[in-house]
Amino acid sequence: MTNLGGLSGGKEQLPGIAYAGIVSDNGLRRGDSGAAAWIDYDVSKPGEYSFYWIKLGKELPGRTGVTATLDLIQYNYLSFWIKGMPDLKKIKVELHQETNENGTFEYGKDITGFVYTDLYMNGPIGAEWKKVLIPLADFAAIKDWHKMLELVFVFENKLDTPKGAVYIDDILFGYRPSIVLMAKGTKETNAPIEPSFKVNDVGSKQCLIFKGANRLSINAESAHENPFLENVRFEYSVDKGSTWRVIGVDYDTSKKTYKVSWQPDNSRELTRYQIRAVSADIWGNEKPTGVLIDCPIQPMSDDEFLNMVENKAFDFFNDHQDQKTGLFADTTGGGDASIASTGFGLAALCVGAERGWIAKEGARKRALLALDAFLPKAEGGEPLADGRFGFFYHFLNIHSGKRASKSEISTIDTAILVAGALTAGEYFGGEVKNKAKKLYENVEWNKFVGKEKGPLFNLFSMGWSPERGFLESYWDYYTDETILINLLAIGSPTHPVSPDVFYSWVRNKGAYNNGQPFIYSWHGALFSYQYANVWFDFRGIIDKHGVSWHENSKNATLANRQFCIDNADKLKGFGPNCWGITSMARPQGYTMHFGVPPSGNGEPEYDGTLSPTGPAGSIVFTPYLSLSALKYMYINYPRLWGQYGLRDSFNLEKKWYSPIYYGIGEAMILLPVENFRSSLLWKNFMKNFFVQDALKKAGFTKVKP
Repeated sequence: MTNLGGLSGGKEQLPGIAYAGIVSDNGLRRGDSGAAAWIDYDVSKPGEYSFYWIKLGKELPGRTGVTATLDLIQYNYLSFWIKGMPDLKKIKVELHQETNENGTFEYGKDITGFVYTDLYMNGPIGAEWKKVLIPLADFAAIKDWHKMLELVFVFENKLDTPKGAVYIDDILFGYRPSIVLMAKGTKETNAPIEPSFKVNDVGSKQCLIFKGANRLSINAESAHENPFLENVRFEYSVDKGSTWRVIGVDYDTSKKTYKVSWQPDNSRELTRYQIRAVSADIWGNEKPTGVLIDCPIQPMSDDEFLNMVENKAFDFFNDHQDQKTGLFADTTGGGDASIASTGFGLAALCVGAERGWIAKEGARKRALLALDAFLPKAEGGEPLADGRFGFFYHFLNIHSGKRASKSEISTIDTAILVAGALTAGEYFGGEVKNKAKKLYENVEWNKFVGKEKGPLFNLFSMGWSPERGFLESYWDYYTDETILINLLAIGSPTHPVSPDVFYSWVRNKGAYNNGQPFIYSWHGALFSYQYANVWFDFRGIIDKHGVSWHENSKNATLANRQFCIDNADKLKGFGPNCWGITSMARPQGYTMHFGVPPSGNGEPEYDGTLSPTGPAGSIVFTPYLSLSALKYMYINYPRLWGQYGLRDSFNLEKKWYSPIYYGIGEAMILLPVENFRSSLLWKNFMKNFFVQDALKKAGFTKVKP
C-alpha cells in the first residue's frame, strides 16, 4: 500500500511477467530509511510486455477492485528515483484517467497518457539512483486531471533490456511554475541555516539527553527565494556520520522554517545521535548542514519497550475495523473480516482505551458497532453477520457481514468472539455489557456436542456448513482452544452443556527431553497452549484432575524454547533468545500445523520459520525468557519491525519476513503482554458472573497453600 492508501502490484500473468514487492533493505531502497518498490520483470519473448501498477486512490468499501480517483489538478510534475540491474535504456511511464466512472481501468475506454524515461534522464537506468522529473503536460492524452486512476511503469520486449530488476523510490506529484520545469539549469541550493536549528523551540548545539517526542526546526530558503527547492529533511546518524537515516521531510517550501517531529528509537541503538538537515531541489541536488547536535539518549526501560510493542499491535485493530459494519479485518492484505479478529479486536479496544491510545468513549462506540453486527436489529430478525444457531461464519465480507466464500460456522472462532465481547462488556459496562450478554445467550452450544454414547460423546464439533452439515472434525484432543469452548459452553446462561465435556477429550502427557511433563496438543504449536489463557486467569487454580493449566502452558513454552536451542546448529537463527514455533505465516503460506515434540501426531512440522507471537503469547508464563526473546529479535533483526510493530514471522535461512500482519497474531502480542503488565483482560473477563460459574461447575478449586 502506498502513502496515498492505494494498492500496488506487479503483473504476474503472461505475456511477460513482473513480480513486485516492497523492500526495506539498505542498498535496495534510497537512503537508510523507509522502503522502495522492487520489480523483477521478464519480457524476453518478442511482443511481451509487463508492468508495475499503483492505484492512486483507496479501494471503495464493499467494491473489490474498485478505487477512488485522485485529483491532480493542482500539480504539474511527477518525479521519482530509479535504478536497475542490468542497465536499461528506458521504461515507459503511464498515467490512466477515468472516463466511465466505474473505478477500474478499462483499456480502450479510459484514457492513457505515456512518456519514456530516456527523455528525462542523463544516460541509462543503472546501478546508481537517478531522479526522473516529468512535467505532467507531457502526458498529452490526459484530458481531465481531476480523475486520475493509476500510475503504471511498463517494461516492453522491444526495449534494450528484456529481463532484470528495477527499484523505484520517493514517488511524488509536485508543483513548480512551468518556467522552472523548463529551465535547463538550476539555482544552486544552499544548506539550511545552522544557527537557526532548534529542539523543542530551544536553540542549542548540545543537549543533556533525548527522550520521548521532540520538535526539530531549522530555517532555510523558501521557494520564493529558490523556486527549484523541493524539500528540507532532517536525518540522524548513530555511527558518527557514516550513514544517515531520514527522520522526516517537510515539503512545504512556501515558508522559511522547516519542522518535523521525532521520537528517537532508544530501544535498539543505545548510543549517541548526531542530527543534520538537508536541502534538496527538484532535480535531486542536495546540500546538507554539518552536525547540528550530538546527544546521548536515555535507554528504554523494559516497560517502555513493551508499551511500544503493544501500541503498534493495537494500531492494527485501530486501523482495520470497518466503520460501517464494525467487523475487524483478518489481515493487512485486504479481503475479509474474521470473527476471531473481531473478538480479539473487542478486547484490543479495552487495552487502547486504558492506555490512552484511543478515547474511551470512542472505543465504547466502536465496541457497540461491532456487537451490533452479531445481534438482530428487531425481535425475530437476522443479524448483519451471517451465522446459525448463534454461531457465526469464520470469515465474513467486511463490508456486508455476509459469509465469505465457503467459510464454515466455527465453534472456536465464535468462542473467541464471545470472550472478547464479555471482556468488553465488563470493561465498558452499560449497553456494551447488555449486548455482550445477549450475544452469549444466543449461542446454542448444546447443538454442537455429541449426545450419543460412543467416541464422540460430549465432544464439540469444530463447525458446520450448509454443504456438509456438522463437520466430522471434533475437539477431541487437548488444546487451549478446547478449554475455551468447553468453559464458555458450561457457563452459558441459556444453552449450557454438562461439565463432563471438560473431561471428555484426550489428555496425553509427556515431556521434551529432560523438561517438565505437560499435557500436550496434537500439533505441538505454541498457540495451542495460549488461547484460553488470554481470557481465563488460571494462576492459583486447578481443575478436578489437579491440572494447573497455567503451569501446563509454562512447561509447554519451555519445551518449545528448548527445542529451538537444541536445533540451533541446524536452523539459522534458532537459539535461547530466538524461538517460537507456532501458527504463523511462512514463505509458502500460512500454517496452523507447525509445532515441537511432544505432540499427538508424533511428527511435529517445522521449517526454520519463527514467530514473535510465540514468546509474546507466552509472556505470562515465562516473563524473563519471553521479554529477552522479543528484545533480541527486535534489536538484531530490524526488518522484523514494520508498520504494526513485530511482524508475524521470519525465516533467516530464506531471508524472508512476513509482509502481512494477521489479526490473531497481533492479538497474541497485544493481549498477553497487557495481561503481563496489568492483568487488564484477566481482571475484566474473570469478574463476569457466567465465567466464574463455569469454573465452579467444571470443578476448579484454589490451590492449597
